Amino acid sequence: MSALSYISEYGSNSEDSDCEIYSASAVKKIKLHVPDLSNIAVVPKENIKDNPAVHGGRKRSFPHERGNWASFIYVKYPDEEFLHNWIEKLREEVSCVEATCEQCDNIHISLSKTFILKYHLINPFTSSLQEVLGSIECFELSFGAIKVYCNEENTRTFISLEVDYSSNKYLSNISNKIDQVLEEYKLPKFYDDPSFHVSLLWFHGNKKRELKDILEKLNNTVQQDLHQHNKTGFIDKLNCKIGNKYFQYSLQP
Repeated sequence: MSALSYISEYGSNSEDSDCEIYSASAVKKIKLHVPDLSNIAVVPKENIKDNPAVHGGRKRSFPHERGNWASFIYVKYPDEEFLHNWIEKLREEVSCVEATCEQCDNIHISLSKTFILKYHLINPFTSSLQEVLGSIECFELSFGAIKVYCNEENTRTFISLEVDYSSNKYLSNISNKIDQVLEEYKLPKFYDDPSFHVSLLWFHGNKKRELKDILEKLNNTVQQDLHQHNKTGFIDKLNCKIGNKYFQYSLQP
């Protein structure tokens, strides 16, 4: 039956909702039949449940919702081999902690919190980022120490390499420029006093107390290694991930 047929036949079993049709010569009361809609398919509202089991035990910070794109801005350290070597060293050192240790995916240095961007804002937002980041010059990035962090929900603890003082100052300047764009789009800005770092390993829950005793030993090792090799990374690009889309911004030479 067509949609127009449903419109012409739609009615109610209630006497109060009967449709009355008047003509000049007589008044007739016609009761319309209720159409049979049992064969019409109903599309249910999308309901995606979080399943930490398929994400290594990780939980979403916010629920999935159609039209919302999880986004963040970050730096990729160019020498991944150097970072992976440190992952193996750290994994050996933290083996004394009675908890499963996992390697971090997509190793990076965050320049923003994870924020939600609506689809129709992706193009103007990325264009605004281009305007702000286009004048930033390339720079050298170095690390200073091992540091332990917990996420805001205290569901995960991270073992990380913190950048050194001069790199932190440079990244703070970039983050302030990004905050201007975030504020323009009424999105959450980064932390007031950010500590820029690359997270390498993580544990479930808050393990700061368990890791406190071995931090000094870890830092003695990293200081000797960094001093010996004078390790720095040349940063000439910044990145933005919006859902499954990746945007890259080249810095000035």
